[in-house]
Amino acid sequence: MSRLLTPTDLLTLRHKPRSLALLNDDALLLQRHRPLLFGLRSLVANNSRYTTYVHHEGSVSGVLQASSRESRPEQQVVALATYGPSHQLPTDHDIWFRLLETHVVQSAQQQIQRLYVTQPGANSDMSEIFRQSGYSSYAHQMLLRLDGPDWDQGTRLATMQPQSRHDVWGVHQLYGQITPRPVQHAEAKAARDWMLPLQTPWDGVKRRAWVLRHAAHVMAALRVRSGREAHLMHLLIDPNARELATDMLRFGISQIADTLPIWLVLRDYQEELLWSAQDLGFQPIDEQSLWVRHNVSFMRRSAFARVLEPTRESGSPVPSIVPASEQARLYARTKRNNQ
Repeated sequence: MSRLLTPTDLLTLRHKPRSLALLNDDALLLQRHRPLLFGLRSLVANNSRYTTYVHHEGSVSGVLQASSRESRPEQQVVALATYGPSHQLPTDHDIWFRLLETHVVQSAQQQIQRLYVTQPGANSDMSEIFRQSGYSSYAHQMLLRLDGPDWDQGTRLATMQPQSRHDVWGVHQLYGQITPRPVQHAEAKAARDWMLPLQTPWDGVKRRAWVLRHAAHVMAALRVRSGREAHLMHLLIDPNARELATDMLRFGISQIADTLPIWLVLRDYQEELLWSAQDLGFQPIDEQSLWVRHNVSFMRRSAFARVLEPTRESGSPVPSIVPASEQARLYARTKRNNQ
């Protein structure tokens, strides 16, 4: 039986799992995932930002952990884990499939409209589990990593400016210009999603963004997220300004003062930027598949009906199976007999 995490389940999360599938979300690249700490947040947080489901079957337990996205009816599956003896049934994939089913049902009751999974590598078994759970793959992306940039490669930087609230619509237009329609439908982004959220003292991730303007248009947008263990970069660039991609990436590197590794995410429709990234020292590490599942949310509304006031019933004519031509002939014959 699958259910939400309870305080007694924290004893299970203290042990080392026999199988752990980290579904590499952006947050996992910035800081290490700890199932026990994530479970504690699931119990403490009252805004359903962190969710943990547990499935017990005999001596084997399974765990699914998911996080909600800011101000959006979405959840990202972060990790799937199995605890217990390795020789005991059921298998890891059977437990994970049941956890995914429970997650779909419970999230729909919470008005969650979309569920996302980022699958690392080419694992056909995991792909089949997601497919049978109702997920569909909508894009692929490549992860590149930079360790110790070579500062002697050049000092030319793009003249980018910090993103302001007036640039949000321009960034959204740039996203719609370079992103295929199926990906746009799967991600369902709005212009407000490109705004930088307010930083809080307990938020362990720092977000920054810059844009390259030409007249009234945004030609490129660079976003950098910094965590405790790494930095993450995303680049959107107009096809007419691709020759400036190297300078823009170099600008982003120059804004990072520490020596933590830098991750760069390139979608499969951004392959032309791969050469620019490799010129700066970025090395391909992994390829990921992006999955989405659209939920059917339950809507309940109150309706008032007047049951005590007498009202006239609305009647509808009884349908006839006699053809219209036959009805006209019968009417004319009846009228002639009456005369």
